[in-house]
Amino acid sequence: MRRYGLLALAVLAGAALILAAARPRSVAVAPRAVPAEGRAKRTLSLVISGGVVAPARTEVPKGTEVLARVLNRDSSPHRFSLLGYESAVSPAALSPGGGATVRFIADRPGSDFAWLLDGKPAGVFVVQGSHLVEGHR
Repeated sequence: MRRYGLLALAVLAGAALILAAARPRSVAVAPRAVPAEGRAKRTLSLVISGGVVAPARTEVPKGTEVLARVLNRDSSPHRFSLLGYESAVSPAALSPGGGATVRFIADRPGSDFAWLLDGKPAGVFVVQGSHLVEGHR
């Protein structure tokens, strides 16, 4: 009788293990962050002349650390900023012949960004890549 009890207990334990192993599991995948030292870097040279930014279009891959050097060649002062990156790029007051340097991470993909002069679009800034995080569906 004791043998049957041990056998029944062993069968139940084995069945519990099989059920636990066969149960579907959800696995959380954390987005892969690019370490600052491994991040791509790009220096942009922007020139303001005639009320526009040259080059007229600048593109960088998503995740790039951008260092934009801006030179105002106009005879009038300008307020320079980047539409869509207001929280990352503070507006810069540029005197005639003056310049500024702005640094930020291009982490918002899209082509809806504009270099602004005095609040008006004066050039296009494009961040290439997807808004989807790798590993997510």
